[in-house]
Amino acid sequence: MKLTYRICAFLLVFVFLACKAQQNNNKVKKVNTVSSAVKKNILFIAIDDLKPLLSNYGETQMITPNFDRLAKMGMTFTNAHVQYAVCGPSRASVMTGANPDKTKVWDLHTDFRKSAPSLISMPEHLINQGYETTAVGKIYHKGSSAKGHDGKSWSSPHKLPKNYDPKYGDAAFEYYQNPETKKEMEKLVAEAKAKGITKGGKLRSYVFKRLKPSTESADVSDTAYQDGLYTQTALKKLNDLEKGNKPWFLGVGYQKPHLPFVAPKKYWDLYDRDKIELAKFQELGVGTPKFAYHSFGELRAFSDIDSKLNIGDKLPEAKQRELIHGYMACISYIDAQLGKLLDELEKRNIADKTVIVLWGDHGFHLGDHTEWCKHSNFEQATRIPFMFAGPGVAKNQKSHHPVNLVDLFPTVFDLAGVSQHSQTDGKSLVPLLDNDSATKVAMDYAYHQYARGKRMGYSVRTDRYRYTEWHDNKYRSYQSYKEDNIVGRELYDYEKDPLETKNFVKDKDYKKIVNELKEKLKSYLTK
Repeated sequence: MKLTYRICAFLLVFVFLACKAQQNNNKVKKVNTVSSAVKKNILFIAIDDLKPLLSNYGETQMITPNFDRLAKMGMTFTNAHVQYAVCGPSRASVMTGANPDKTKVWDLHTDFRKSAPSLISMPEHLINQGYETTAVGKIYHKGSSAKGHDGKSWSSPHKLPKNYDPKYGDAAFEYYQNPETKKEMEKLVAEAKAKGITKGGKLRSYVFKRLKPSTESADVSDTAYQDGLYTQTALKKLNDLEKGNKPWFLGVGYQKPHLPFVAPKKYWDLYDRDKIELAKFQELGVGTPKFAYHSFGELRAFSDIDSKLNIGDKLPEAKQRELIHGYMACISYIDAQLGKLLDELEKRNIADKTVIVLWGDHGFHLGDHTEWCKHSNFEQATRIPFMFAGPGVAKNQKSHHPVNLVDLFPTVFDLAGVSQHSQTDGKSLVPLLDNDSATKVAMDYAYHQYARGKRMGYSVRTDRYRYTEWHDNKYRSYQSYKEDNIVGRELYDYEKDPLETKNFVKDKDYKKIVNELKEKLKSYLTK
């Protein structure tokens, strides 16, 4: 009897322990399921050539209600800067989280997959974390991305749709819908072919040397131009992604407000050209090295712009107004596309489950210093809109802390709940994304660079100042820092002189500031 009792007791204990083990096992499985579920979706919105000429950045002349709407959903960084103010290097940098001297991309043609093959892209890392990744539009610069718009980045193919609104037909050279422009371009194409010019690039060049308007206001639908198509395709992709069982990354890359400034007429009609504000300071800065400027060749390539203009030359006021009007119309066009994306997130009730990040790949000069386009180390070229929303981001917040676009890489991973990648040169901005105003991040400056021939200009931008050194002889930051290699320096005080009218680097009153900023820059270059 005692033996039987002991056997029964033993069996009861055994069953209890087995059940407990199974319960613990189930708990582990449940925890793993929860861990997988907390990975957030990512809506990644890239906008070409967009400076912070937006109502949520205090630009009262702008009509951008959906940028305002996104701002209320999260954080707006007001002192954010790119690492290189031109498309190819900037996009290679943000997509890898690596500075230009690490990607070795300093132009529009280099592919980081060849110049820095050990680097991986942000979406590529997310694929390894169990994400579905896809995109539409311009994410990388098309001249510096591998087949499939960097095919390694996408688990579902990237798209560049061309299904233009059939009412208007295909846009000529993917830009123009004005019937007269299209008709004239058709004649030029026929003329070129009659001369034996048939290849795409040469054909395009033949036409554009003769006719390439810098602006267009056509009374057409949003989907008569590229960016309307991108939104349409992005919404279809979002629908497909939501049908799956994986967290997702959806990149939406808008082309406007890149030149030419073409947008549906209804967006032009939002603004009165006669009331548009022109750049207040249209001179070269006192004491600024002339090589810090450029002659805006990108704009001069258009057939309605005087190609002989040089550094310091002004465009006629009428053309300035037309160009700025076009830039503003393009921004409002993109604002409408942003609204459609936000509408869809809210319709699906996933806005609070999706990390949203919006950024410009650099700023844009609109006549300041007589400059146009980007391609400089000045404020109007480096400063960008940079916005976050979604889980982990306090609503309706602004931060004036200087931050870098390269910081996007680690910040998105933190917000999404995925592991970091060690290659990043950026810092996570998550400590700034809550509503604790006392929270700080370690670095108190942004940094960037731009080349002029053999010279490379490196800058640091604090909350008040920008300090720049121009290093000659093809210097890069992975080489030894040499004082005698410096051929020019700049210092701007944005509290006293926000328009950069004077270079204060030799002013005795700024000697201490110059020394402090020089140490910051040297520390960055030699780390």
